[in-house]
Amino acid sequence: MKLNEQNYNESIKNGACVVTFSAPWCKDCVALKPILSRLMPEYEGKISFFEVDFDSAEGLKDVLNIRRIPTMIFYKNGLEVGSRLVEPDSQKIVDDALKALIS
Repeated sequence: MKLNEQNYNESIKNGACVVTFSAPWCKDCVALKPILSRLMPEYEGKISFFEVDFDSAEGLKDVLNIRRIPTMIFYKNGLEVGSRLVEPDSQKIVDDALKALIS
């Protein structure tokens, strides 16, 4: 699901969530998409996955201090938890972060 400044806080307030900031022109973002596609079924019902378009989210980028993409932010009940993943380059790194989110 795509998030924007209007629905961001409401969308992340319940349960475990991952928000990925990305853009279609970003080669690392394009490389991350199939990794997420492979992992998402494993976490269905446990983690909600959201995406924010880096180019159209000026306010969110500033408030959340997003400078490089892809950036993945992990939330539990609206609170950021764990470390952000900035430009993750392997499925194992992403999977380990997802496991930590629900443990």
